[in-house]
Amino acid sequence: MKQNKMGKYFKYAIGEIILVMIGILLALQVNNWNNNRLEAKEEKEVIEKLHADFKENKKILKQFLIGVKGSSKSQQILMNLIGASKEELYKHNLDSLLYVSFGATEMAFADNTIKNIMQSGKLNLLKNEKIADLLYQWNTLSEIRKTRITKYDSWSNDKYIPYLLDKISFKQMDMYSGYSWAGKSRVKPDYYPLFQDITFENYVDNYLWYARQVMERCEDTDQLIDEIIEATKPNDK
Repeated sequence: MKQNKMGKYFKYAIGEIILVMIGILLALQVNNWNNNRLEAKEEKEVIEKLHADFKENKKILKQFLIGVKGSSKSQQILMNLIGASKEELYKHNLDSLLYVSFGATEMAFADNTIKNIMQSGKLNLLKNEKIADLLYQWNTLSEIRKTRITKYDSWSNDKYIPYLLDKISFKQMDMYSGYSWAGKSRVKPDYYPLFQDITFENYVDNYLWYARQVMERCEDTDQLIDEIIEATKPNDK
């Protein structure tokens, strides 16, 4: 009888252990399911934000390229005028051409989402390997583009503009910006000698070369943006 009771207790204990183990396994399964659900929700939100950011980046890049191409077009006109006669030269509004040729190279992409992903180590949250790969490409291309734009700016601010300081009127050139202090210069600068100077030709030539480098990297960027927009497009659209 004692052995029979012990056998029942043993079977009961085994049953209790099995029930506890089943309970633990179920709890783990529920926990894993909940974690997966939360991660999937977070991944969806991140992808939606990336999609919105890069649609905005498409617009930002378009505006930036308009500025660089406009600047480059003016530089090309200036290049074609080098060596021209006074009669030909003064048919053109040189102050306006010079003003536009400097351009503006400020560009701030909507990149808070991608920065957060990279800095927080959440890239592995993205189960879509194509999206992850495209974001790596974006970071790499961003560094290259930044280097090209920095060189472009440096050539303008540190080389080209200082060279022009005693050769043109910045006051007259600034009339096309609408600044209150701008207007006709009383010293009446003569631009003809500038356009007979081989140094000026070389400055403009190098400016055009840097602009081409920037535009090529921006064209690569535009293509990559399209790929990211396509890869992050919601399935229901």
